[in-house]
Amino acid sequence: MKKCINVAIFGCGNRGNFYGSYAKEKPNYMKVVQVVDSNKTALEYAKNYYGLNDEDCFLSFEEWLKAPKKADAILNCFMDKYHIETTMPLFKMGYDVLLEKPICNNPEELIALMDESKKYNKTLMVCHVLRYTPFYSRIKKIIDSKELGDIVTIEMAEHVYLPHMMSSYVRGKWRSESECGSPMIMAKCCHDTDLMCFFNSDAKPVYVTSFGERTQFVPSRKPKDATDKCLTCPHMKTCQYSCYWYLENKAQDPIVFNNAVEGKRWDEVTIEDKKKVFMESVSLGKCAFDGPQDLVDHQTTAVDFSNGVTATLTMVGGASYPCRTIHIILTKGELYGMFESNKLHVMKYDMTKFSRTTKTLYLGNVGIGHGGGDMRLIADFIEYLRTGKKSISQTRIENSIDGHLLGIGADLSDKTRKTVKITDDRNLEVLK
Repeated sequence: MKKCINVAIFGCGNRGNFYGSYAKEKPNYMKVVQVVDSNKTALEYAKNYYGLNDEDCFLSFEEWLKAPKKADAILNCFMDKYHIETTMPLFKMGYDVLLEKPICNNPEELIALMDESKKYNKTLMVCHVLRYTPFYSRIKKIIDSKELGDIVTIEMAEHVYLPHMMSSYVRGKWRSESECGSPMIMAKCCHDTDLMCFFNSDAKPVYVTSFGERTQFVPSRKPKDATDKCLTCPHMKTCQYSCYWYLENKAQDPIVFNNAVEGKRWDEVTIEDKKKVFMESVSLGKCAFDGPQDLVDHQTTAVDFSNGVTATLTMVGGASYPCRTIHIILTKGELYGMFESNKLHVMKYDMTKFSRTTKTLYLGNVGIGHGGGDMRLIADFIEYLRTGKKSISQTRIENSIDGHLLGIGADLSDKTRKTVKITDDRNLEVLK
């Protein structure tokens, strides 16, 4: 029988517990033996969910460091800004690591982390879950087959659903770069920059130009008689950004109210609990037009790769419908589709006969968690540790670094309003 992998989970929020649930599905493959979270409610839930003792539950990374080693691998799902300091020591200690994205927003730290994992011959995989979905993995297989020739250009767009934008990037944990540690292009779109590099794996991104702006969530758009808190505002029931809409609509509860009320999970929170949170929280019930949110709400990025392929990515925050679209033009055909529809259109043409054929691939409903990508990612990580078998989608740090450098470069371009070059030695150079 192949080895069962014992894991410790850092951060017992939505991401950590989703990956952790694999232990319930495949108990002979993975077992959760330790958990770490500064939130007592989250920690208590994890303790009960995984059947742990008190001595295996820790309120801080520092506390966990002092405990006896029980795990083979770490699922690091801490917030972005803590990734480097809580991952760098792990390789020397003998751990393999699955690390939430984005890894970090500093090229030097990014490379240092990769080098450290190689130094101790430990696996570091990144949670780029979209690679594992049937939609994007099928695109990769078609590209690699060369049946449509070589890539010419890639056009991608991500429309962030307004309720998600509000709950995560205006009022939530990722509302401010200084607080979460990441700009919008990395916090929300590093999946997309990763996919660009994943599809065009024969080349490196070289030149990046990006422009982002805040248009919707700015003080100048705040009505003159609006208050600082939605629930005391005269526009409470008419403003589309009002947190009033979360009182009875539960669609965003797992994000907005996850561990927001001490002693209660999001599905146990009452309307009265919600009202109290909105009135007392620093951000959750605050007017959307006020600070401290500082992330852009739309951004366009253009990329030039070393093999001549060009690519664009447009992010729109506050859209009416959540969707990712893609259109890849190749020398012998095209691929286009929308991720959420699970339909991929494959166009092949033969200009010697002035003919064109189009087929639509119906990839089906593949489950929750980024179209089934979440569970496929953790399964791949565990399978690799158990057997050494590599998948087409594997997100080892060596396979993920270019997408991160692209995103970091895009953020630098946006802030400087200049084109950024990613050099051969993986430095970022702002061009004059």
